[in-house]
Amino acid sequence: MAALAIACGSAATLAEPSPTELLQKASSNLKAAKTAHIDGTGSFAISSGLSISFDFKLNGDAEMPDKSRLTTQMSLLGQSLSVDTITIGGRTFSKGLMGADWTESAASDPEGAVLDPLGQADLTAAASITEVDRPEIDGRKTRHLSYVIDQSKLIEKMKGSPSGSTPSLNVSGATGKGEVWIRTDDSQIVRQLVKLSVDMDGDLGIPGASPTAGGSKFEISFDIKFTHIGEPISPAITAPPTN
Repeated sequence: MAALAIACGSAATLAEPSPTELLQKASSNLKAAKTAHIDGTGSFAISSGLSISFDFKLNGDAEMPDKSRLTTQMSLLGQSLSVDTITIGGRTFSKGLMGADWTESAASDPEGAVLDPLGQADLTAAASITEVDRPEIDGRKTRHLSYVIDQSKLIEKMKGSPSGSTPSLNVSGATGKGEVWIRTDDSQIVRQLVKLSVDMDGDLGIPGASPTAGGSKFEISFDIKFTHIGEPISPAITAPPTN
């Protein structure tokens, strides 16, 4: 009986969630934690008459599932820029990209996509989830998973620009993939890497990027680290006044 109990206990210990189950649990845990500090890097490239590409760094705070307040540093067209952004429910407010006043753009527009990494890192469209390896991050064990983003859901998101926002876009193709690192002791996401590629027609609303007959392509990637998970954010993330 003792041997049987030990065997049963060992089996229970060995049982662990599948990659899909773990990703679902970790996504729920991050939302339940409500808050996190974000540090990250990324790159952006767009081809639309004039090709533009740049790398950027970002840091700030996020309130799950759809609020963030970030500072993004980039070099665009030979100018070094520091852009402050606030995203709330798919609305992106930015200051420093087009001037000193707060302006609003849809998170599904290309410039909104750059400034709203939390929205683009949404895990609800993840599919084909597999495990890569099990590295340690900051001395704690993690499970490293990879996934692809459901194309139909990604296109739906990119077309979901609120009415009244600048440029309506015709998304003709979109692909995405990502990776997440999830701590094994508390099933919390501590790092996420996302890469998106989108083909579209229409006015992209980016200076120097004029519409072309052949359409446009933009590619973007984020490498985000989550820390101070569940800790209070002060001041609260609220929409700024716009002109």
